[in-house]
Amino acid sequence: MPERRNWSQKEVRHALALYLVTDFGRFHSRNPDIIDLASRIGRTPSAVALKLSNLAALDESLPQKGMANASNMDRQVWAEFLSDPDGVLKAWEHQTMPPPATASQPNPFPGMAEPAAKFDFTGAGERRVETTQRIGQGFFRNIILTSYRERCALTGIEDKRLLNASHIVAWKDDPQNRINPANGICLNALHDRAFDRHLITFDEDYKMKIADHVPAVARRELERVETGKLELPNRFLPDQAFLERHRREFYAKKNC
Repeated sequence: MPERRNWSQKEVRHALALYLVTDFGRFHSRNPDIIDLASRIGRTPSAVALKLSNLAALDESLPQKGMANASNMDRQVWAEFLSDPDGVLKAWEHQTMPPPATASQPNPFPGMAEPAAKFDFTGAGERRVETTQRIGQGFFRNIILTSYRERCALTGIEDKRLLNASHIVAWKDDPQNRINPANGICLNALHDRAFDRHLITFDEDYKMKIADHVPAVARRELERVETGKLELPNRFLPDQAFLERHRREFYAKKNC
């Protein structure tokens, strides 16, 4: 029987990265993503699946908590992600790259011991900044679409090609919360563009409001929704503090 060992900070970061983009119904040892991560970090698929369930105990956005077995390291990594997501983002970047070479598989990264060598963000130049931004945006999109069951929160559209992970507070305006799941809403392309331009916003009850100056034809298209109220996600409710910041911009632009 293999010797039991504690989870390291790096391993928990990997588990949290996978937790954030995985639906609860896929927290099982047959999930290919869990099997892949287990192989990368030297854990069993069952251990990784259990760790994802334990992390749910720390997710304050859930109506029902997960197993109350979260460790101090789990809590530390979760708090770290909320204040500075770089560590978890690097873990996600690692997971989306090809696995390290084996004896029967040539190393796809000549001169590199393993893909993780790519994750040194220190002294990053323009290209690295652009790459990091792209990966961060992709990670954020995966988190938001998973949270909203891959459906637009206003229209119910389920075609991922028409869905965007809309930042409540824009990417450029709040670097610390760029990947914060509570700073996102899953919207279709039309309502995402209107939300980004502050032509629509959402009140304290998540009801859509449309700016008075929006022309009649555009208004009719924006109003083509069943209730005009956001269908809330499985986890990571839109933070009211972020929505209040968006509403302030909405009313400021309304009066321009």
